Amino acid sequence: MTIENLKEEISSVITAKGCSAEFFFLLDGDEGMCVKSVDINESDQTKLAEMFTESLSNNILLNDDLSLIPISSADDRKNALYEYDLDDIPDELSNLKKVIESEKFDPFSFSDDSLKQLEGVLILIGNQDVQLAIYKHHYPITLLQKDSGFSLTKMRGSNRFQKLDQDILKIDPKFQFIKLNSKYYILDIKALERFFGFHDAIKNIATQGVENIKSSDLVMDCGVFESRLDDITFSRKLVKSASQSPVLSVIPNREILSFTNTHPALKGKFKYSSDGSQFDLKTKKSQNLFLKLLNDDFLQSELTKKYYESVAKDNIEEEAAAENAA
Repeated sequence: MTIENLKEEISSVITAKGCSAEFFFLLDGDEGMCVKSVDINESDQTKLAEMFTESLSNNILLNDDLSLIPISSADDRKNALYEYDLDDIPDELSNLKKVIESEKFDPFSFSDDSLKQLEGVLILIGNQDVQLAIYKHHYPITLLQKDSGFSLTKMRGSNRFQKLDQDILKIDPKFQFIKLNSKYYILDIKALERFFGFHDAIKNIATQGVENIKSSDLVMDCGVFESRLDDITFSRKLVKSASQSPVLSVIPNREILSFTNTHPALKGKFKYSSDGSQFDLKTKKSQNLFLKLLNDDFLQSELTKKYYESVAKDNIEEEAAAENAA
């Protein structure tokens, strides 16, 4: 799947004849998470649908610089959409599948439910033939509760203020996840890390990454990586660098070690075993640098012969093959 293919699929949904939107609340109640349908008057529902389809267009369809990357290969580039390619799927993502595949949900009721239980808003967009679902995380700041402080609101037809007598839920067009066909796509990877049990899924793969490094016999003590697995940012980089490295077990160890002694950005930055056959990574700085090395971040321009450090390295040959096959 290329970013252009994905854009075409999203466009086909939001421009489909009779395209509309349905809204659902994800609630965290006494019996766990549940999805409730939301009753919104027709005109407001239409405006909300327009708001989210416009957000899809602005953030994805009209974003010419957007990259599509597997989440297992996530890097630190700013303008990216991540395809979720891990086996463990957080519950919040699974609920997007539910709103696409299910036809019946209990309605949200102010007498039985509470907006204080709101975890997220699910939006199903499309018609009977094609649909996509998006997830918008609910932050407490977007709920103005009538009993929190002393909130004033304007009285209808008057310049006088009165105390707010009902909760107000603010909904903006920002969203974090998309479910389209059989795939999940992540716009906000930081939200995924903070709220949605993503760490356990990443940690499991990162653990295998440590085993891959051990097998290479390139590092003296791999316990330095295991001790940092609870750091989600480090674990994510470990997944990319170790599990899908273009260097590890591809380039001979002696060439990797030699490279670090000659590249201007790496020379003098590492310590080695007494016989020079392994890295001695006692500091976090050297560990982070080692992961960049496994990711082949240190490049030299064939044109200018200058040296660069590059995080984003989309494979030109693979992209060209995908475009030719399309």
